[in-house]
Amino acid sequence: MMPRKRESSKWIFSRELKDTTFIEDVPEGERGKPFIVTPLGTRVKRILVSGLLTAKSTEENYTKLTVADNIGPFYVTVFNSEYQPEVKETADKLEINSKVTIMGRVNTFKTDDGVIYININPEKIMLVDEVMLKYWNSRCQRIAMRKIFAIGEMAKLDSPDKAKLVAMGYSEEEAECAIRHLEHYKSYDLQGFREAISSASKIPIPEADDSTLKEEVFQFIKTHADPQKGCKYEDIVAHMKTKNADQAETDELLNMLGSEGEIYEVALKRYKAV
Repeated sequence: MMPRKRESSKWIFSRELKDTTFIEDVPEGERGKPFIVTPLGTRVKRILVSGLLTAKSTEENYTKLTVADNIGPFYVTVFNSEYQPEVKETADKLEINSKVTIMGRVNTFKTDDGVIYININPEKIMLVDEVMLKYWNSRCQRIAMRKIFAIGEMAKLDSPDKAKLVAMGYSEEEAECAIRHLEHYKSYDLQGFREAISSASKIPIPEADDSTLKEEVFQFIKTHADPQKGCKYEDIVAHMKTKNADQAETDELLNMLGSEGEIYEVALKRYKAV
C-alpha cells in the first residue's frame, strides 16, 4: 500500500479562517479530521500562521494561545502529548507579544444551529523575527489576491471551467479554489475581504489586553445561565455595555470563548459555560 500523502500547509489570514462556514464530509471508510473549505475556496486540513501572541492560558493538560495577524485572531490549543511533548513545552515558555509561526491541523466544532468554531492544534511552534512576519503577510496577500482574481475570471464564464483558467495563467489549485468558492460561497463579500487584507503589509500591533472583559463575559454566563435554556444573548450584551464594551466587542468575546471551548450555544443566541 502506498503511504498517504501528507497534506500541505495552507497560508491564510485569520479572516479567511474565521469566515469559514463549510466542512466537507469524511468519505465512508476513511478516518481522520475533515477538510474545511474557506470563502476563497481553499481546501484546508493543515495551516501555517504567523503573528503576535496576544493571550495565553496554561493548564496541566493543555495550553491555549491567541495569535493575531493584523486582521484578527487565530485560536490555538496545545495539548499535552506524549508524541510531541516539546510543542507544549515551547508553548508554555512563550511570552505575551512574542512573534511566532505555528504549523498545525485545524480542528472544527459545529453547533446544532450550524455555527462553526475553528481551532488550531499545533504540530510545530517557532519563534520568529519581524522579517518573517512581513514575509508571511506579503505571501498571504499574494496568495489571497490571486485567488480573488481567479474567482472573478471564473464568474465571468458561462459555466465553471478549470482548463480555461489554467490557460489564462492561473494554477490548477487556484482554478479549483475558484470553483469551490462559486459552489459554497457565491454570496460572500469578496470586496470586504479584499479591503480587509489591503492593509496586511504592516506588522500587527497588540491591542489592549481583553482578558478582563473576556472573563467578565464568561462569569456572567456562568452565573446567569438557566440550567436548560442557557443565558440570553441580549442579557449578555446589556451587561457588557455597563462595562463599556459595545455589541461588536461582546460578539468577538463570545467568538473567542466559543473557539476556546469555554462556552457553547445550547440554542440560538443562548449560551452556557462548559
